[in-house]
Amino acid sequence: MLSRLCFALVMTASLTACVTDGGPTDVKGRSLKIDDKGSFTPTESRFNTFAFLKPSSDYITDAKQRNNGQGWMETIIWDSGRSFITIEFINIAWFSDSNERRFANVDIFTKLAKKFPVSKDDFVELDVISPRTKGYFAQNDKCIVGSFTKRFKGPTPYDNDRGLPDAVVEFGTCGDKFSVSPEEFIHKIDLITEDDKKNIASAFSNVNPLPGAKKLPLTTINGSWAGLVDEFSGSVTRETAAQVEFKFSLPDESAQCTGTAVNAQKTTLTGSWELECTNGLHADGIWTNRPGQNFVASGSDTEKRRVQFELRS
Repeated sequence: MLSRLCFALVMTASLTACVTDGGPTDVKGRSLKIDDKGSFTPTESRFNTFAFLKPSSDYITDAKQRNNGQGWMETIIWDSGRSFITIEFINIAWFSDSNERRFANVDIFTKLAKKFPVSKDDFVELDVISPRTKGYFAQNDKCIVGSFTKRFKGPTPYDNDRGLPDAVVEFGTCGDKFSVSPEEFIHKIDLITEDDKKNIASAFSNVNPLPGAKKLPLTTINGSWAGLVDEFSGSVTRETAAQVEFKFSLPDESAQCTGTAVNAQKTTLTGSWELECTNGLHADGIWTNRPGQNFVASGSDTEKRRVQFELRS
């Protein structure tokens, strides 16, 4: 019998997984090993996503992996980032049941759904035994949006494998690129098969190669500090794939400030930041970086004054 080996795998929803090796971490235990794999063609995807999208060259794709591919993420965006599909998958492990409960929480889904013109009357709960799927979607005559956990792969040889989900899927669009209903997409989204590749290759045979995601480096920080300055600006440098550093000045305070923003474990879409200034000021908080959006951060200092900023290319 295989022993139980687990570590925290935090993605967009603070997910937890069981796996064999957490990879390198910083002093706070946050994983730093993110490999940017770049753009991919429809048949290079790990998933059969393009089987449910109308052939077009409008899609922008991007893939990332953690810990030598143990964690894998793919993003497809179109409509200038207003439409998206993201899938996060664990190759040899699974997410904990607490994550299923999170995605089955209507309040969690509501936060995503608010970005689209749907109402709570449009919400549909997902609670499927096979393939195991839990979450929500919403649909009206204009838009669809959804988020759910699902089991993609079959049983593993680990003795503590109880069939929990190994994938998290989020999607949203008000466009016309989906070729199936959200119910069919949710039911059939899965790991890609050879038959899927043949069908997708045929469907996209007359489509020009898809462009890759734009990889413009972050270079500037712009923000505000309530009670101190209405606006500050400075510079940004990337230290590792999972960490950026920034600096700016507060002239009225005669202070120089430096800070660090670090990805949460297993994701490039959110994380934490903190900064220190030469006059003793300290602030920290969280940041998000969704497809089609800037790197947006918010938090507060020790006096509970709000600090907000964006990192931009």
